[in-house]
Amino acid sequence: MKRYLIFLLLLLILPIQTKAIICSNDKKVKLQTMAQNITTSYTYTEQDGNITFQITLSNIQAGLIIKDVKNNTIYPYRGSELTIPNLQANTSYRFDIYTDDIDCDLETLYSHYVNTPAYNPYYQDEVCIGMEEYPLCQKWTQVNLTYEEFHQEVEKAKQPSESTEVEIKPEQNIKGIYDYILEFYLNYYYIVLPIFIVGGIIIIYRYNKKNDLF
Repeated sequence: MKRYLIFLLLLLILPIQTKAIICSNDKKVKLQTMAQNITTSYTYTEQDGNITFQITLSNIQAGLIIKDVKNNTIYPYRGSELTIPNLQANTSYRFDIYTDDIDCDLETLYSHYVNTPAYNPYYQDEVCIGMEEYPLCQKWTQVNLTYEEFHQEVEKAKQPSESTEVEIKPEQNIKGIYDYILEFYLNYYYIVLPIFIVGGIIIIYRYNKKNDLF
């Protein structure tokens, strides 16, 4: 009984080991290069506020198989180009590349990733006229708002901010008594200065004369 189980186990393992041996490194590298050389691009169809994407894989070589991992769909080789329609916005897609070569069909040769952008269904709304640079009014922006919330946010952005409404008053320079005295002197120094000089001479003269009496 034990020998029978060992024999059965060998039968299950040997095919896998045989394929690994048959799929030489040279063949594997060639297939991986073919898989890597596939290019991806996408286009979109927009209608009534809804959008769908079409992803195209090009430069597909004969013998390669493509698997859409997200949708679990396998596409055998049907030509050098494959277009997959009706895909969603703001979604990451992975395409695994295999081969139909029975010697090397057990592993993924390469994986291509395509990320479709987020789409704003409100970007053409009338409230966005004149606000095209505002993030909520741009086409490729994710907007997780209801239409009413979106409308309110854009209207709010249109209103001038409080900082722009504050009237900036010129700084008032309050003068003190010494400022007025200095200003008066600078304006009338040609009158005031001679008075000070004459007055000083008279005071000095009287002071000297008083001292002479003693």
